[in-house]
Amino acid sequence: MDWPINQYMLEAGIQSFEVKILPYKNHETLSEKAQLEVGIHSVDADDDSRIEILERKEVSISDKQQLPAFIHKGTFNAKIPYKNTGWKNSMNIEKEDGKKLLSEILQWNSKLLNIYTSSNIEEYNKIYTDRDKEFAAAYYIEYEKNTSDVFHSKFKHLTALPNDLYQLVFYAGGKLASVKLPDELPGFTYDPKIKDENGLGISLILFFHRKKQGEPLEIIR
Repeated sequence: MDWPINQYMLEAGIQSFEVKILPYKNHETLSEKAQLEVGIHSVDADDDSRIEILERKEVSISDKQQLPAFIHKGTFNAKIPYKNTGWKNSMNIEKEDGKKLLSEILQWNSKLLNIYTSSNIEEYNKIYTDRDKEFAAAYYIEYEKNTSDVFHSKFKHLTALPNDLYQLVFYAGGKLASVKLPDELPGFTYDPKIKDENGLGISLILFFHRKKQGEPLEIIR
C-alpha cells in the first residue's frame, strides 16, 4: 500500500521514519506469514513520473512467531521546496504530567463531536486552519477555506466512543501527542448512533502540539 507522507515533512533534509507491524486481532504474536517491504518514492508534479527516493526492498523479520510486534526504522533525504513550521518550535509535551495531558486531549473528543454534529463550519475552520494551510503547502496546492460541504448530512447522528478506551501516545520526539484505540491510527473515532447499513462513522487522524508553555493544545496534523 502507498501512504502519503508530505504533511509530516516540515522542510528539506534528512527525514526519519518508523514502520510498526502488529499481530492479527486477538493474537499475541506476529503471523509466520508476516512480511514487510519498504520503499519511498516521489511523483513529479508535471508528468507524474515516479522517482525512487529509497529503493523498495523486503525487510528481514526473524523469529516472527515469538514477536509481539516488529519495528523497522530508517532515514532518507527529502528534496522539497516548501518549509512548514508545524511543531518545529513547539514544547516537548512528553515531559508534562501524563494524566493532565491525557485529560486535555480527551476534552477534544466532545468538542469535535459537537462541531461535526452541528456542522459548525466557523469553529471547524478556526481549529483546522493552521493544519490545512500546511497541508496545502506540502501538496503544492492553493489553500482554500473550508465550506459546509465538509460535513455529511449523516454526521449529525454521530456518537463518541468512551474516553476510557483511548491511550496517550507521543510522536516527533515528544512534540506531538494524540490518543489512540488499540491497533488503530491516532485520533478519535465516532460511530453512528444506529449501526446499520445506512450508518456512517468517521475516524479523525489527529496530532496535537503546544506552541508555548501555558498555552492550550492545538491540532497541527
